Amino acid sequence: MSRSIISITLNPSIDVTIWTDGLHGDEVNRVTQETREVGGKGINVSRVANSFGQQTLCIGVAGKENYREFADHLEQENLRYEFIKIQGSVRENLTIRNGTQTIKINRKGPTISAMIIGALMALIQSRVRPGDVVVFAGSLPENVDIKDYVELIIAVKNVGAIIAIDSDVLTAEDYRAVKPWVIKPNLHELHRMVKLNGDSIDDIVEAGYSLHGVGVENVLISLGGDGMVHVSDEGVLRVGVPKVEVKSTVGAGDSSLAGYIVGFIKGNSTEDCVRLAAACGTSSVMLDGTRLTTRDAANEIANKIEIQSITCNT
Repeated sequence: MSRSIISITLNPSIDVTIWTDGLHGDEVNRVTQETREVGGKGINVSRVANSFGQQTLCIGVAGKENYREFADHLEQENLRYEFIKIQGSVRENLTIRNGTQTIKINRKGPTISAMIIGALMALIQSRVRPGDVVVFAGSLPENVDIKDYVELIIAVKNVGAIIAIDSDVLTAEDYRAVKPWVIKPNLHELHRMVKLNGDSIDDIVEAGYSLHGVGVENVLISLGGDGMVHVSDEGVLRVGVPKVEVKSTVGAGDSSLAGYIVGFIKGNSTEDCVRLAAACGTSSVMLDGTRLTTRDAANEIANKIEIQSITCNT
């Protein structure tokens, strides 16, 4: 079966990264370098998947005032896209780098009306084929009700899509309603979804199983430099990653999710999907600014990923 990856981004961005000669209060800090790239978690998943040669389509809404620059960035990366243009501007998120210090500032983005949500639902449903992987990722505009977002996801799932989610706004009860194929929380997001007694591996696995119990088929938990944990019907996989020089963690989680999806589309085993996810996330943090990993960079790391099946006291 030929599958496409369709990423849904309701609050995309133009990511501006500046490097400065200092970060001192009440002094002039000068910019030594600046980059501008397209951003948003869903778009980032498409960027990485595209580097693996996968068919991908970016769908979402975007402010019309700076839409041309936004679209130019998508085209520079050879990404297919369809965005509904709305009043306002695509938000410009700012990352400030000085040495090993990073300051990340995310703007709110434009508001979206209920009519636009309806138009977006119609657009997605017209583009999705049964078996496509549809990724819902990233923040929501302030005026979008979470209930409406959940209904949008369910409507797309009912078309026959395989649902992947990376969001910090959905709860365990929302996942009970959606029953997605995979979610990719980090430890902070896991704490928001499920009550944890601590941060031990046993605690994390127990939380993963609780989410699996409400209908999440695969729970991929990223732990930064401590690797990953994957919980599914097949059991628990504990992932160890090599120590690398961390230049930026921006987009690492998006890269991990993209790797997992790419592995699935290639027909890989669950273990190999998790391995590729870890390799993509690890190779991404080795890049500065908002640059994301590529197939070649991830493949160089993949054989250094250690995976073991574990049994925990849950």
